[in-house]
Amino acid sequence: MDSTLLNITIECENAIFTMAMHPSKNQMLIGFSTGHVCCIEYNINKDNKIKMVFNKIGKEFEYELFNENDDAIESSETSKFVNLLWKTKRHEKSCRNVIYVDDKTAVSVGSDNHMKLFKCDNGKILDKYHFEDLDKLSVKPNCLYTFNEYILMGTEEKGIVKVMKYDVSDNYKLEMFNTLTGLHNGDSINKIEALNKNNYKKVIKKTGKNKIQDEFISEALSVHKFISVGQTCLQIWDCRWKDISKVQSSEDQEDELLSLCFLNDDENDTTLFCGQGQGVMTTWKYGLNEYTDQIGRIKISKNEGIESLIPTMLNNNRIWCGVTDGFVYLIDGKVKRIVKKVHHGKYEDVSLLDIDYEYRLVSGSMNTIKLWEIDQGEEDEQELMSEDSSENDFSDDSDSSFDAENDMLSGEEEDEESNSDDEAIASFKKAMEEKPRSIEVQEIKMSNKDINKISKKQQKKKQQELKRKQESLKHGIRKFEGL
Repeated sequence: MDSTLLNITIECENAIFTMAMHPSKNQMLIGFSTGHVCCIEYNINKDNKIKMVFNKIGKEFEYELFNENDDAIESSETSKFVNLLWKTKRHEKSCRNVIYVDDKTAVSVGSDNHMKLFKCDNGKILDKYHFEDLDKLSVKPNCLYTFNEYILMGTEEKGIVKVMKYDVSDNYKLEMFNTLTGLHNGDSINKIEALNKNNYKKVIKKTGKNKIQDEFISEALSVHKFISVGQTCLQIWDCRWKDISKVQSSEDQEDELLSLCFLNDDENDTTLFCGQGQGVMTTWKYGLNEYTDQIGRIKISKNEGIESLIPTMLNNNRIWCGVTDGFVYLIDGKVKRIVKKVHHGKYEDVSLLDIDYEYRLVSGSMNTIKLWEIDQGEEDEQELMSEDSSENDFSDDSDSSFDAENDMLSGEEEDEESNSDDEAIASFKKAMEEKPRSIEVQEIKMSNKDINKISKKQQKKKQQELKRKQESLKHGIRKFEGL
């Protein structure tokens, strides 16, 4: 049975902008719109579910704890369940993002364009850096990512990525390494991931004089290359580059890419998932086309943005996705379907997702953070029947144009061309047999999307078939001639 173990709610003039779960302890960092950052330690399980309500966030933090029956817990007992380890005014304006660098240190960025590296146990600052050039451009941070000795910060405008390095041997001293400008056509950098996070090795074929002499060499991908999503494409770039003309961009996806994550953390798994603005999650595979285009689609929630993605960290081919409809969906990346969903909150965008040290899901919005106890082995019957569910069906009777555009989709997945010419003819034949003899003349047209998905040769054949269909409709013919 799925349940919320810890519910942190804001009931004051403030908002949650970011959160991060400690990789090996029962602790979390929360960044607020006022620039404050706090560290919370929690001791909860399914037998003592807790609700934490912040009534004041500022120079003083005031909060109350309630049990699952909404009975207030006495102040003398609160430390048994939740402890506020430390709090501080970390940034002059809002705290835009905070992440753990390792189990001892974390880093935050704020809309004051300051990056601050600090100790996790007491919040003491180890080093900081001010991006003065961003102040002049009136550009603010949007996302944060750390890999090896790099800390990368993407901005919400101008397509800028700031590449910082830190030296563990020198007390985590921060150093400016590089600046990339103009990525994603100068738009927002929504998410960054390391290209070789899974230690994938690219196979290179060296052709010999004959097939016997052909050589296949495994070459590791560069530790300096990263993937980012923003605007309507995915890009691969090297954090050492001064010139971005060599950036590899994917095909235009015709929808904004909001989120990004790998399917699993194990070696050799390069399956990526991208969340889009219109409720579709796309699949990408480096070994097939080096991320130049998606290879499949999963429909999640029509016209709702998929703002956050994170793998379960259990290497079970499943990922969580947070959506603007207030739900968090569990997706099976192999069979490409929704297997479960939990309700985070009504009218709340689930823009924050993380996994705690016991691999439990944590979802967050601007008003609420929830830590969940979820049985991933128990699948929702409603979601298993999602192909017949109105919630996941992107089409309705009044949206025939959308149905026509999705003729190529098979179930919730679009991994291959499904409607061949023979299948189209057979389908039309069956439909005509079921219609009454007296039928009205209808005009059959192909959608632009359908035309673009088939080759010129297939297009010509399909147009001929459609012409025959139109002629048969005009004369009331129920069957194709020559079939």
